[in-house]
Formats: sequence, structure tokens, C-alpha cells
Amino acid sequence: MNCINFVVPMNPCPCGYYPDIGRCTCTPSKIRKYQGRISGPVLDRIDLCAGVSRISANQLSWTSKEESSACIRKRVMQARKLQEIRYAEKKYKYNALMPQADLKLYCLLGKKEERLMEKAFLEMQLSARGYCRILKVARTIADLDGSEKIKEMHLEEALGCRIGGEKYWEI
Repeated sequence: MNCINFVVPMNPCPCGYYPDIGRCTCTPSKIRKYQGRISGPVLDRIDLCAGVSRISANQLSWTSKEESSACIRKRVMQARKLQEIRYAEKKYKYNALMPQADLKLYCLLGKKEERLMEKAFLEMQLSARGYCRILKVARTIADLDGSEKIKEMHLEEALGCRIGGEKYWEI
């Protein structure tokens, strides 16, 4: 099973300022044409989508108590180790490589979580592939959180990663 990781940087429109309608000089048709360069099936294969918005000068100098890179790295390594142990008997080692047949085994959802995914499936018009990818991302978020079960908050975060990019694709 092959898994290719890639990062796709892309401006949301030719001028690069959409959805900031105060700065964007593009027409809606120009934006649709620009965004149409990436097909729906390709977008459906992108697990995480993050928009980067403009920040103020004050925010640049703002100091906060965010989690350090070293702490994040430690959590990631713990999650990877957990997955390697979980899938020791399998042909794959990580959530991203999990076949659809194993989702019911490792991405078991409670009643609240099932309702949330049913609602998301309908409202977001998810494909089967998109639905499965969200479950895998939620499983990874739960692993990073040290949680054995996928909780509603893990699904919401996974859905947010998917929804995050969709604001650019709806004009």
C-alpha cells in the first residue's frame, strides 16, 4: 500500500486576496475558473485543508503560551508509536494507510459521533472516500489527544480541517 504525502499551496484566486472582498479584485467568474483548475476528485483526496488569513502588526508581536514544537513533536511520535502497536498484525502501520474494511474496527463511533457524521455526510455532500478520510483524520486526532475512542470533538476538528478549505471553493 502506497501513501504519498504532499502539500499543495494555492492562492484562492488570481490576485490572491479572496475571500477578502475588500482587497480582492477578481470577479466571481474569474475566481470559479481559477479554482476549477483543481478537479473535485483531486480535492476529495486532500485530507487537511488550511486557509491562511492576513494578520495585523499587533498579532505579529503578540506573545502567547502556545505548545512548543518540541511538545508537538513528542505527541506526534507517541501517536505514531501507538499506531504501530495497534496495527502490528496488519500490513499497514498508520491510520492514513488503513483500508476501508478496517474502519469499523478502529474508528468505532458512539451514537453522538454517528449522528454528527451522518449530518456531515448529508450537509457536506461527502463522497464515500471523503467520509472515510475524515474518520482516519479523526482517529489520528484522537491518537494525538491520547484517546482510545474517537470523540465528537475529534470528529469536529477533522471536519474543520476539511471545511477549512471549502470556504474558498464556494463563491
